[in-house]
Amino acid sequence: MAAIKKDSEPLDNLSSQEIEDIVRSNEILDQENEKLIQEEEIEAQRFSKTKSTKRLLRRLRRSPLEVINRSLFFVFIGSFIFSFVSVYSINKSWFVFYVISAFSCILYTPNRQALKELIAAWPNIEDLLKKRSLWK
Repeated sequence: MAAIKKDSEPLDNLSSQEIEDIVRSNEILDQENEKLIQEEEIEAQRFSKTKSTKRLLRRLRRSPLEVINRSLFFVFIGSFIFSFVSVYSINKSWFVFYVISAFSCILYTPNRQALKELIAAWPNIEDLLKKRSLWK
């Protein structure tokens, strides 16, 4: 049993100079490890900054077809709102009929299906509607 304990204590056979060398080399390794961790953190921060700026710039870039598509969509929405305002300013009773007619066209099943397909073609709108649970 005594032989097992002596064999399990490897530092007993070393001189004080050898132990100091081991301690010094251990401290050097710890310092290098800390430097590596700091360098990794700095690199991760740089990577996240460049990634966020690239993502921002990527969202700003649009194809010409996408620009035309969104411009026409806003023209359509603007003309739709303009027609409501125009009918309201001319005659308020006609405005009520106009609103009923517009919503009946929207709620009519084939039109509602076509509207769903149009919204599905524009992914950002579909995501917004799903998040706010307006679309079921």
